[in-house]
Amino acid sequence: MKHTPLVLFDRDLVARVSPGKRDKVLWLHGYTIDSSAWSELWELLPDWDHTGIDLPGHGYSLPLPASENLPSLARRVARSALARGIEHIAALSFGTLLGLQIIIEFPDSFRSLTLGAPALGGGPQDSDVGARYEELAAIYRREGFTPELRRLWMQSPPNIFKGAEAHPALWNRLWGLVGKHPWWELQDGSYGRLSNHRQSVEQLRNSPTPTLVLVGDNELPAFKRCGELIRRYLPNCERRYLPSLGHLCLLEDPRAVHNILEEHWTAHSRKLEAYA
Repeated sequence: MKHTPLVLFDRDLVARVSPGKRDKVLWLHGYTIDSSAWSELWELLPDWDHTGIDLPGHGYSLPLPASENLPSLARRVARSALARGIEHIAALSFGTLLGLQIIIEFPDSFRSLTLGAPALGGGPQDSDVGARYEELAAIYRREGFTPELRRLWMQSPPNIFKGAEAHPALWNRLWGLVGKHPWWELQDGSYGRLSNHRQSVEQLRNSPTPTLVLVGDNELPAFKRCGELIRRYLPNCERRYLPSLGHLCLLEDPRAVHNILEEHWTAHSRKLEAYA
């Protein structure tokens, strides 16, 4: 596995980097994992310049400040990304909320956005996932950090990790990552504050960033509905379904998706335009 050094991305956000000669891509992971989850995809896309942040309260990043909401976090991440010359954004699950908010706040600043397992602030939500989150919060308030949190979160249903069960190496890696998650957000509800921020139809319609939405055939219905709404209202959006993949579609079979990502980035690449 290629070494990916850690850098300070922002005042309390840490990132992994993997330099390359092509455009720079910012990666936003899903809830309870961290930026090391991207390692297989990065190895399949060695020419691109990758930066994967650990979301607040994940990996090596500090918890979300009490005063921060989704728009302010998006502005902070986007400004740091633009200062580093980042041009593309790729996001998974919870990270897609932040990715969408970034292009809402900075509609003309990024060359492309990729959303895997798309979520939409104020949009459809899976009731089983919500119930499981409340169960986790109750356990955390009663017992604090405990292995029971990981066991419950990765248990199916809800089928968040179901697709990973068919890939033992991926499952073991995710089991290790979730096991390290500190669960601070269960105490103050900070991630509920992020996910409940409404991303309106009007905001989406004003965001021309070329967007690719990737949805596994075995995705949870609520995320499929979010993908349809995003496709319908973003003015420059394509949606693709991925056969046999589930909620963690970007991680379950990297070889099945890396060419799709590269095609999307290349179509909107600065270097491609330079040679046109």
